Amino acid sequence: MATMTDVAKAAGVSRATASYALRGDPRISPATADKVRRAAAALQYTTNLSARSLRSGRSGVIGVAIFELDKPYPSEMSAAVSREAAAHGLETIVQQTSNSKEREISILQKVTSQLCDGTIFSPGNVSVEEITALYGGKPLVLLDDISDDPLFDCVFTPCADGAEAAIHHLYDVGCRNIGVIGVDYEMLVDDRESTSVSGRRLAGALKAFDDLGINVDERNFVHTAWEAEDAREVAHRLADEGLAFDGLFCMTDTVALGMIRGFADRGVRVPDDVAIIGFDGINEGDYSVPSLSTIQTDIPDLARKAVGLLLQRLGENADAVPDNADPAAPQRLTADFRLIQRESTRR
Repeated sequence: MATMTDVAKAAGVSRATASYALRGDPRISPATADKVRRAAAALQYTTNLSARSLRSGRSGVIGVAIFELDKPYPSEMSAAVSREAAAHGLETIVQQTSNSKEREISILQKVTSQLCDGTIFSPGNVSVEEITALYGGKPLVLLDDISDDPLFDCVFTPCADGAEAAIHHLYDVGCRNIGVIGVDYEMLVDDRESTSVSGRRLAGALKAFDDLGINVDERNFVHTAWEAEDAREVAHRLADEGLAFDGLFCMTDTVALGMIRGFADRGVRVPDDVAIIGFDGINEGDYSVPSLSTIQTDIPDLARKAVGLLLQRLGENADAVPDNADPAAPQRLTADFRLIQRESTRR
């Protein structure tokens, strides 16, 4: 088994430099750190976590607890976080919450507080107050926290701005009767729902409609589960009733792909009869027929921000906190995005 000394020798640096590089210490230049990581990979070097824990009181492991790992977007996001953690010499334990409160509680009690130095957590069913009581006092970064009074660092997906860009894009390609698939028009009445992922995407869409002078009501919004088969059935129903829309913004790429499949079943042509854009930027969208236009969340950027905040709380990354921000206060960052036009809106 390769040792730290072997890695240092292969990289042509001191043992201390190799150790600092694999921990992601900012004092090591990017070029040197990359050389050390390449040497470690070539030697199949793995950190002795037990020894590290005894020396430093840390395991060198972070947790990632997220919903529905069998879905493309959560899976791609978890992989990006794992890659970012590895770039800083950290290992990752990825857990699926399964949209179960009991599962989330178990992860917080048994994994987060006992095995990990810190955790990136996507809460679905536990409140911030419950998290505070369960997480064991270790650094915690939330994904898309919906609380009004934040207690933890958080990284958001670009829901509102991305949805706004999607509606503007449909308008720019000539759509005037635009529908939104996958959200309840009335959900913004509930304060808690209004800060959720779907609530923020709805708010962004409504802002775009207002900016464009397009009058909409509940008929422009079609609620459905964010599952491909449910969306396929919605497409069947819209086609059978006589399609009233010439453009559709779908809350996720999975919903968009289900709509495309459902319209194909009924002979509705995308984008000629109806243009479709999704949200997330999953890899499958590049290979569908037609290929899917999407608001692509910059997943590597999200991972950098989430891991960076975690390292900052561990005292290893002062650059994670924006300039002029109070480093002691909970930080609220948003991942970047870009609009990718593919065949589903290319007229």
